[in-house]
Amino acid sequence: MNVLFRLRRAQLLLGMKTQRIFSEEDYLAFMEKSAGEYTAEHRVVMDETAKDDADCSALFCRIDAHRSLIQQFDFPFSSARSDQENALAIMQYLTLHTFYCGATRNLLPDDGALILQNSFDRSFEGALNCRAKAIALTDVLNACGMKAFPVCAISENNGCHFLVQVWIREENRFIVMDPSFNCTFSDASDRLLSVHALRDCIMQNETVTIHGYSFLGTDAYKDYYYSAFICDTMANLSTWKTNKRSKKDLSKVCGVPFNASVPYTL
Repeated sequence: MNVLFRLRRAQLLLGMKTQRIFSEEDYLAFMEKSAGEYTAEHRVVMDETAKDDADCSALFCRIDAHRSLIQQFDFPFSSARSDQENALAIMQYLTLHTFYCGATRNLLPDDGALILQNSFDRSFEGALNCRAKAIALTDVLNACGMKAFPVCAISENNGCHFLVQVWIREENRFIVMDPSFNCTFSDASDRLLSVHALRDCIMQNETVTIHGYSFLGTDAYKDYYYSAFICDTMANLSTWKTNKRSKKDLSKVCGVPFNASVPYTL
């Protein structure tokens, strides 16, 4: 381990806990500082977080109370569109109506309905972190009858970012989406990637194209995002030990263990 890097990381985490971020300008300044101090990690596949195999039969959490999410928040779902088209449209809509802030103090229970009620069309003070964004997108997609689940990606030095793995029925495969930055990823053949395929491309230094990237409505810090939020965190991929998210208390929102492997297929 790089001792200097770990010290810088500890300082960054302390800064996230003590710095009061109330506006987009504050967060832009925070990201600029983080990008300036960033050092890329040694990229390896560890998979030390996932201790159990995922139970695919219980992986997709459909909560009865979430059935009204589509109508309540007017998400653009259409049975005439493919899963991929619906997923992309819903992610874009979520981006347009909620803010993302990785340093937010706005921690919410693991429930898409509560997350949206507290953040949809609200000011930046209601911004969501990557965990809440992933849960919100997951719950909306599952409420639409699609199959999706959050993926917890953890770097060698315990940096963490949440993505969403979505099953595309028309193609009989997964693709990965990042609702925090409104993006998907494709390889050199322009094929959208699953989280495992994305990791393979990164580890093999193959071309990856980012589609739809948006950070506060701009393309700022795109290179930093890809390196720190995506490439570094591919060391460990895991998902929920339990997906009964609506029963999680606020005090437990950061304490859910992630020890199930991410399935390659259904």
